[in-house]
Amino acid sequence: MDRSPTDEPAATPAPDLQPADVPQGSTRPSGPVVISVCISCKAADGGNAGAPMLEALRAALGEGADVRVRPVQCLSVCKRPATVAVSSADGYSFVFGDLVPETATEAIASFAAAYRDSNYGLVPWRQRAEVLRKGMVARLPPLGWSPDDGRAPT
Repeated sequence: MDRSPTDEPAATPAPDLQPADVPQGSTRPSGPVVISVCISCKAADGGNAGAPMLEALRAALGEGADVRVRPVQCLSVCKRPATVAVSSADGYSFVFGDLVPETATEAIASFAAAYRDSNYGLVPWRQRAEVLRKGMVARLPPLGWSPDDGRAPT
């Protein structure tokens, strides 16, 4: 489960990875943290649940070199609107559902800051806001990593 990556022993990349695929030096995600907001999400009343989330996150985070908030068509988590994904080019990707702007905007902003400062964007479970713990849909590993034992890189 996604609980204590800091308690896990260090993993090594799979032998089939080329040295260029393994991040050198800093293990923090490079490039911007990308926050993708599903704008196809529908609320229980049939209204759009994604557009207000997108608007709230853009207002809270703005646009800068370190964060990018973007709309996306359907993240395929239709039963858990609104859905947001947090990712980077070489970090973990997280998908959260059941979010509403009033309770999730600050949590996503805090998560994005912690993501930038965590190894491979792997924010420890206990550092995530309760709304994100409950709303967790998926955690996907970086494309360049496939440790033999399946553990998160440290």
